[in-house]
Amino acid sequence: MSTKNLSDLLDAMLDDSALDQAAEDVRRREEQERQRQEAALAAKKQAATPEAKPQLDDVDQLTGLIEPDLRQVLGGAAPDDLLVVLATAGDALQRRILRNLSPDSVGWLRANLVHMDHVTDHERDQARAKVLKVANKLLAAGEIGLPEADAIGQAAPPDEERKQMRELLVDLVRIAEQSGAEALTELAESAGEPLLQQGLARVVEGTDADTLKAELTAHRKELEHRYAKRLEWMAEALLAIGRGESAEAFDARVFPKE
Repeated sequence: MSTKNLSDLLDAMLDDSALDQAAEDVRRREEQERQRQEAALAAKKQAATPEAKPQLDDVDQLTGLIEPDLRQVLGGAAPDDLLVVLATAGDALQRRILRNLSPDSVGWLRANLVHMDHVTDHERDQARAKVLKVANKLLAAGEIGLPEADAIGQAAPPDEERKQMRELLVDLVRIAEQSGAEALTELAESAGEPLLQQGLARVVEGTDADTLKAELTAHRKELEHRYAKRLEWMAEALLAIGRGESAEAFDARVFPKE
């Protein structure tokens, strides 16, 4: 093969390679554009789809609501529907509902229960659906919270102190969420818990989160130390009683004069 023919052949091969590379570049750009369009379309569809909000789907979940929230649901439900729900409910749900009804409501239910005939499955399902509709409407509006999982199916909350503290703290957060921190001013002045009293006052003042966290950590440690000392003193008093120790000896031993 002559040099001229070889040169022509190499030129042709280079031209073909360039064409192939150009075609590959076009295909790659088309694929990238297709992926970009698909991603944009998926994002658009996701944005257009409303996020599913949590809902109650079983009346037994009402037993997991804190009592103020349960009372709101009961207050919004029709008495006839409540009567059917109560008549067909299990023991735990019956007890939780009755504990949170007014005496007048309980009297009305008692008076009308004697007139109730057999409740059909359709009537039961309809009444439950209506009560759940009331609960879910309040839930969607942010007026009640989700049921507490470990309380569902129980006739009463397992820990009364925990329940009361939860109700207080949830209400505080809800007030701040709906009306702003300034709405907590009066609560800060009347809060019985020292940590809450100090913390609410600092929140109302607009203290930044990092500073607030540091201050609360320090105050919490101080309170824990103070309460631990009180527990120690109480234990010593009980031991003194058990040993028959005199008041003077106990006082001198546990509370020595500095």
